This record gives sequence, C-alpha cells and structure tokens, in this order.
Amino acid sequence: MKIAIQALLLVAAVVLAYLVYDSVNSRIVFEQKLAERQSVVVEKLINIRTAQTEFKAEKKRYAQNFDELFNFVKYDSLSLIKAIGTVPDSLTEAQAVEMGIVSRDTSMIAVIDTVLKGINIDSLKYIPFSDGEVFKIDAARIEKNKVSVNVFEVSAKYGQFLKGLNTKNENVDLEKDLKVGSMEDPTTSGNWE
Repeated sequence: MKIAIQALLLVAAVVLAYLVYDSVNSRIVFEQKLAERQSVVVEKLINIRTAQTEFKAEKKRYAQNFDELFNFVKYDSLSLIKAIGTVPDSLTEAQAVEMGIVSRDTSMIAVIDTVLKGINIDSLKYIPFSDGEVFKIDAARIEKNKVSVNVFEVSAKYGQFLKGLNTKNENVDLEKDLKVGSMEDPTTSGNWE
C-alpha cells in the first residue's frame, strides 16, 4: 500500500511538473508569435506612412482612403527639384538663384519608381494574418493650438492580426490598436515607437 501511494505521488509530481513547464513554455511561444506578427504589421504600417508622407508632400493633405493613396503611388509623379551650379559661401541658395549663379530644374519622377519600389501596393491595405481584413484608414484637418493641421491614422486591432492564436489566457487586449498617425495630434509616429 505504501509503495502504491509513493508511485501515485510520483506520477502526480511528474504531471504537475509537466503542467508548470507547459504553461511557461506556451507563454514563451505565444510571445514569440505575437512579436513576429506585430513586426509584419508594423512593416506594412511603415510603408503606408511612407506613401501618406509623399502624398501630403505633393497634395498638401493626406489621402482619406486606400484607393486615393494607391492611385497616387501607382499613377502620379513627384516633383524633383535640382539646383544647378554652386552656391558661394557668402550667399544663401535663394540669393544665388536670384542672382543667376544657380538655377533650378524641376523634373517629374513616377512615385512608384521612388516610393515603395518593389512592394505590391495593392496588398498594403490588407492586415496580415487576418483573413483579408483591411486596415482602418482616416484623414482630416483638425485644429491644434489654434492652427489647422492635416492628420491621418491607419490602424489594426490586435484581435485582427492575432486570429488563429489562442489568446484566452494570454492577457492581451484584442480591442487595442496597433497604429500609425493620430486623428487627435499632428504626428506620423506609430504607437510601437
């Protein structure tokens, strides 16, 4: 009887040790998958931010939707201004241009050839790992400190890009956003930075 109890206690100890190991290991595996997925989403958000920044440089505002943004990237051009000549140390570039020492030449270059070169533009709007869900995008003009400024925001909820992962006991707010830009502040930073 004593041997049976010791054997039963040994089995219980092994099972408990395995359960403790498994709970710690599953948390580590989840954290790795979370970091990998976040990295892929952040990369897309950075590419969208780059396109929005170029859009604003040319149009003086941000694109309000992906169709407008992607049409700009695929079919529009950027102004490239070159200064021809050398500016003397005693003058500013504007003064040198005015005096005719330096001239400016403006040429147009296709956006697709400079911004996001080699990236599938049409796939940028889709949230990775979400089964085809689209990033939320918005842009507007707001008043901040009595100044009217352009703002944009592109976001994805954690629940969207963590689809397929067991998040039940992982203490993750699935309604929290991973985003770039802000509709309240004139920033182009991401909330991961």
